[in-house]
Amino acid sequence: MEAVLDHMAQNPELWAFLLLLFCGLGLPPWSEELVILGSGYFVSTGDLPFLAAVFWCWAGILAGDTILYGLGRFAGESVYSWPILRRHLRPARRRRFNSSFLKHGTKVVFFARFLPGVRMVAYLVAGNLKMPYWKFVGLDSIGAALTVPISVFLGWKFASNLDFVLDTMHHYQWPLLALGVLVGLATARRLGKARKQRFLSILHMRKIRDKDPS
Repeated sequence: MEAVLDHMAQNPELWAFLLLLFCGLGLPPWSEELVILGSGYFVSTGDLPFLAAVFWCWAGILAGDTILYGLGRFAGESVYSWPILRRHLRPARRRRFNSSFLKHGTKVVFFARFLPGVRMVAYLVAGNLKMPYWKFVGLDSIGAALTVPISVFLGWKFASNLDFVLDTMHHYQWPLLALGVLVGLATARRLGKARKQRFLSILHMRKIRDKDPS
């Protein structure tokens, strides 16, 4: 954890983005959770606004996942022979994913966001099998939106004990995901009500103007 915080100390926004991009490609020896919790830590110190932390983490995740999708789509089968990817993408694993993807592509891409051990191969296969990019990025965005705000919040509120939070997240990953879904649904419902109220107010004002053209 200390190594992540040291990297992020000078420019938390930029390093959150870059480290999460690298995490998506399997490059550094850190997990996404460490970087996102680290962003929450810098929210607690006042170096990073909460919404900015959420945005830069979300953007870094999507950038890394988009690169994987692009490699799968445009580099084709040759990408699996690259040394940096070979150890993650053994032939038997790819065959299983190809079979699952052809049957349940949407579910595979969505749930891969919550399963670090299968995320890389799932996104490469999505590109290989030419899932529409708009669909891929939409599913990935929803998954990140359900998890990133909660992780940043936990890093913010428990900045003095991030290792404990990380351990707890690993033990209670699915309950936290369920909480994220509930929060997301509640937020969407609230925004929908506000949008409906604004629309009704506009209609009401138009009716008043129509009745009194002067």
